[in-house]
Amino acid sequence: MTAREGSAGRRLSLVTVDQILSSLSNIAALIWVAHAFEPIDFGRFSLVVLVYTVVQVVFRSLISTTALVHPEDVDSRPGAILGATVVLGIGASVLCTAAGLALVAADSAMGGPVVVFGLAVPFLVLHDVGRYLAITRQRPGGAVVLDAVWFALLIVGFVGTQQLGLDSLTWLIAAWTGSGVVASLWVFAQCGAPSGGGLTWLRERWDFSWRSMVSGLSASGTALATASLMTLFSSPIAVAAFRAATLLGAPSTAVQMAVGTSAAADIARERDDPKAVWRHVRRAIAIATVVGVLNLVVLVFLPDVIGRAVLGEAWDIVEPLMLAVSLKVLLMAAQSGLRASLIGTHRIQAAMVTDVVAIVLVGACMVVGAAWGDAEGALWAMAVGTGVSTVCWWIAVIWKGRGPLPELPAQLRQVGGADGAGEDGADAPAPARRVKVAPGKHRA
Repeated sequence: MTAREGSAGRRLSLVTVDQILSSLSNIAALIWVAHAFEPIDFGRFSLVVLVYTVVQVVFRSLISTTALVHPEDVDSRPGAILGATVVLGIGASVLCTAAGLALVAADSAMGGPVVVFGLAVPFLVLHDVGRYLAITRQRPGGAVVLDAVWFALLIVGFVGTQQLGLDSLTWLIAAWTGSGVVASLWVFAQCGAPSGGGLTWLRERWDFSWRSMVSGLSASGTALATASLMTLFSSPIAVAAFRAATLLGAPSTAVQMAVGTSAAADIARERDDPKAVWRHVRRAIAIATVVGVLNLVVLVFLPDVIGRAVLGEAWDIVEPLMLAVSLKVLLMAAQSGLRASLIGTHRIQAAMVTDVVAIVLVGACMVVGAAWGDAEGALWAMAVGTGVSTVCWWIAVIWKGRGPLPELPAQLRQVGGADGAGEDGADAPAPARRVKVAPGKHRA
């Protein structure tokens, strides 16, 4: 094994640790609410987490993924990327806070939690973007520090609210988001302060970032729509069981996300070498498959005492679903690295189309499965849909992603446009503009 391969393996290990820590913050909060609050509060907190997930997807798509495949931007102007994050974060905060105040005016129990979450949004997205900047700079230890600080502060916050008798959902949201706010300040120590030029950077990369956003929102939006449609065809208990079952598969999903993120970061720096690209893809698939098999063994044979300790009384309705969840996770393992190979080589158009097609297929299968057999039917149908979507990703990669990158237009090569779009034409600002805005900084 070469030094570079060993370094890549070490980075992958750290990214995996980081993704697990990132997931633990949300999982710990969900488990805490499940045991300390009424089921209706668990549902309300899950809704806030869902809103956070959608916000996170938007920022990861527009900013984090775009930065991930443009390491030259992260190396030369991280302040502009953080500036874009702050500006968009304030906008998202205004929208969420306004929605929360409207709920307060309507005397809704969701009002207080949404207002608290809205005020924290700029810092939470800053924390998440900071993680991806560290990964892109090939310093994933920085991302681990950010998530470790949040998780440690989260535990302190939860224990503190309990000791002080602050047992409302609003205070729990405050402990969850407040710990993230404090942890996000460490981003400035790692990357420096935000600077001007953030919106300019977004405009320069818009051809890539809007496609990335469509791809990301198709997944999160379909998940939200599917969960809503499931309530029309199945009981609320079945929907709760479905969400609880998918929660148990979260650690494995976190590992798959980690290997995909790490692969995309490495591919973006070595995208002109097809052998290197496929080396990263094979490594991602191998690791995700091993984790998927372990996930299946653990969940299918999970002792009842552990299941009840995690999910309480909900375990009895979740336990029959474990095999379907495990198969779905295992089938997703075969996709790990495929999306990263398309994104890392700037073939974002192919990735966007495949994402939309695959997620629509999975969502349609889930709704049909829910109508046919409640939560169990939805999960088995989701496993089938995931298998079909895996085939779609392999077709897209074989069709578009194999072999060397297509030659760029001669005028782009002459102005150092080595980070062009490939065959899709995306992500290549006009040559004159590149020379004017940032001459020589966009060479891959």
